[in-house]
Formats: sequence, C-alpha cells, structure tokens
Amino acid sequence: MNYKFQQLPQLVDKRGKLPSKGSYGKRANGVKSITTRVWHHSLTKLSAGGSNIVSFANFHVGTNGWPEIAYHLVIDPNTIINGKAAIYYCVDISKRSYHVGNSNTIGLGICVIGDYRTDKLSEATIRSIIDLHKALMADGIGKYDKAHNEMPGYSWKACCVFDYNKAFKDVLSDMLPVVKQPDLVPGLYTVQEGDTFWSIALKDGKEGITVEDLIAANPDVKPSQLKIGQTIKFGTAKNTYTPTPETPKKEQLEYKYPLPAGVLKTGSTDKTAIKQLQNALNAVNFKCGTADGIYGDKTRDAVTRFQKVYLPYEVDGTYGPNTKSKLQAVLKSKGY
Repeated sequence: MNYKFQQLPQLVDKRGKLPSKGSYGKRANGVKSITTRVWHHSLTKLSAGGSNIVSFANFHVGTNGWPEIAYHLVIDPNTIINGKAAIYYCVDISKRSYHVGNSNTIGLGICVIGDYRTDKLSEATIRSIIDLHKALMADGIGKYDKAHNEMPGYSWKACCVFDYNKAFKDVLSDMLPVVKQPDLVPGLYTVQEGDTFWSIALKDGKEGITVEDLIAANPDVKPSQLKIGQTIKFGTAKNTYTPTPETPKKEQLEYKYPLPAGVLKTGSTDKTAIKQLQNALNAVNFKCGTADGIYGDKTRDAVTRFQKVYLPYEVDGTYGPNTKSKLQAVLKSKGY
C-alpha cells in the first residue's frame, strides 16, 4: 500500500539500504496494530559526525544486537530537501522494530536527529515534523502521539524534550526545547522486548550507568540472554564497577586476578600476560585448563565462549580492551 506520508517530497526511502543483520518480525495485525506515534530525539548533537542514519543503524545492529535500525522514520535537520528537513523511511511500518520495549507492537518509532537538551529546532525541521504528522494522521496510522518517556517503563529517559504537540499545531514562534527533567532512574528495571545491557545502559543519561556496572551488579544474569519480565538491578548498579571521579584508581596488581593490558591472541608470546588471562578465565568458570602461558586452542575457545555471553557483538577469540573491561566486571561480580 502506498501511503500519503510516502508521497512527501522530502521523504527518502532507505528501507533495505542501511546496515542490518536480519529483519524485525511483522506486527500481529499489520499496520492496524499501531496505536501510538512515539517521538524520540537521538541524543546526539547535530554537529557530531555520528548524527546520521548509517551511524545509528551501525550502533543498533553492531552494539545493541538488533536486526535493523530502531526507528521507522528519521527526520534529519542536517539534510534539506525542498526547504525542509529530510525524512528517511528506514524500517517498514508493518514491522515491530525495537524502540519502546513491550510497546513495540503498538508503537511507530519516529526520531528527530539532535540532542534537544542543547540543540535548537530549526524551522525546516519543524516543517517536516508538521508534514509527517499530518500525513500519518491522514493515513490513519496511529491515534495518539507520545514522547519516548511517556511510554510504560521509560519515564527516566531524557527524551523527548522538544514540545512536539506545539509543532503539530503549526506554532512556529518561540518553538524552543521544553526543559523536562526525566524521573529518577529506578533501582530495579523490568526487561522489555529487545532490551540488552547495551541498550539499557545510560550512555547519555545523567546517572552514567555502564554495561560493566550492570554486569558487576547482576552476577547471575547473562546479558546476552535477557528475558522479557526479568528484573535486574539498574539504578542501584551505579558505580558498582565504574568508580566515582573522586575514587582513587586501583592498580591491576592490587586485584586477586590482575588482567593484562593490550591485545592477546593466537601466536602471542607474553607468557606472563597470557597466564594472567588464563587464571582469570578459570576463576569465572570459563575453563581453559592449566595456566601455561600459551595462547592455544583452549584459551582461544574460553575467550570465545566468554565473549558470546558478555560481548556478543565482538566474538573473535581475541583478548582486547573491550573483553578486558567485561572480564574485570565479571570478576568484580564474583567478589574478586
């Protein structure tokens, strides 16, 4: 079916043309399932090099482990078409993309590129917001409009801080960001559809909770195997692994199982470093046999198995900085 929103002159169809790894499932009742148009902003500054749909797709697929980019439609203030911000059609609206957890089935994901805690909405962007909203209403796609932080379980999100309702009413004067402080991050979090530790962690939020914090605070949880409805420590995980700025840095030699710096892989010859890695892997039950200082098949296999659980988007059997930080977090969760 060809919708009115697809006929907007500033719309560019990017379906099937962005980085992906698979495809989202279809909505149970197709487009009729959509009740809510969910408005996001990307939390990336307009001036940042990564504020574009390709970077978003790479992050969502490569880091969060999702099949495709999260948003069905993206408005790009940095690209002007016919005097208005470009609108990219990224994921078919019949698909249940991951952008609002358990509300994915009913939610249409719309993202305006920018961090509107500091960036300003341009008139070209507001015009595209208006055009898209009118077209979606004419198409009968959704009944309600809500910001990301108005959806169940996301009141702590720093999104969406521009007043989209004002834009819908064609009020272009004094269209400034609404300073809307998110709720406090909850101590516990209930896992929703599409969640991973990587998507849950607050990379831009004021709490600064990291993936390593979540790993260290939830020792019995496998981050690559989260289940809908599962409860994890979230707000209470803050600084479980990541020290506060005033905390003195603890040197590796002070740990029971110090971890080596740099990269280790098949063919590496630093026996002391390899033994440290082997001892740590054995301590967290990713057995690699006797610590003999040789990066052989057993060690590579143990690193690979560890990565599949704690670093599922970087499984290569090579020990490096990302594997080190995750292994350090697991060691800490075990009390080492």
